[in-house]
Amino acid sequence: MAYDDLLVCFSSYPEATPPGVVSEAVRVTAALGASACAVAGHIEIPLKSNQLAEMLLHLSDLARDEEAKSLQNAQSVMQGFKSAAQSHGLSATTTIIHAELHTLVDRLTQMARTRSLTILPIEAFASVPGGLAEALIFGSGRPVVVFAHGQRMPPRPRFERIVVAWDGGRAAARAVADAMPLLRRAEEVSILAVIGDKPSVPKGALGELVRHLAACGVAAVPQEVTKTDPDIGRVINDYAVATGADLLVMGAFGHSRVREFVLGGATQSLLTEASIPVFMSH
Repeated sequence: MAYDDLLVCFSSYPEATPPGVVSEAVRVTAALGASACAVAGHIEIPLKSNQLAEMLLHLSDLARDEEAKSLQNAQSVMQGFKSAAQSHGLSATTTIIHAELHTLVDRLTQMARTRSLTILPIEAFASVPGGLAEALIFGSGRPVVVFAHGQRMPPRPRFERIVVAWDGGRAAARAVADAMPLLRRAEEVSILAVIGDKPSVPKGALGELVRHLAACGVAAVPQEVTKTDPDIGRVINDYAVATGADLLVMGAFGHSRVREFVLGGATQSLLTEASIPVFMSH
């Protein structure tokens, strides 16, 4: 398989990751490796209330109920993952971590740092406050594969047709290196350069990357398209769909500004609106 020691993140609060998404996550994971650990949180809700508020509202009882709900959700998701993993021949373990909502993102990011790759359903990170996807992509130091429920995927995907989005930058170079195990086993690899988006991507700029990939045993086909839409992410996504790709590889760009994390245009668009799974590195 392409990678060992994968991590798959799920949500348990306020809602559990739906069973259909869990099944799809197993299919994606099995296409990437043979061994994975699924993780979800048992959410702790600390209370800071006065005695009168407690008497009137019974906040502690409400908090305990919500904590029990998150644990039940996490256990259900973990059981669903293990059952689906068995049917796909995937060696699976599960972990439920105890954490407050505001510390959950940090705990998951720490776990991702000691894994080869993290798989993240969009439905899981959408319900976790604190920018889970951004934290994993920019803070773990490891690649992340994101996907959404209902994307075009066969029952047993293999990621045989891959598009690499190339802008000549550091993040793109890192993504190519991280994705090399997948690129080497793919049947078809296309390198996409969008002309007219960045000065770093002039016409004819793909020759050196084609040479490097050939030296690594990857026969890649260079492709140049002209930017026809202000949303660069849409241009890349439309190309990947039109060519029948089943995985998009790209470098992720973003930076912190005050207390807000600002994503690059293509990263923001493809993180939430891609039609196929996306392999991102920073």
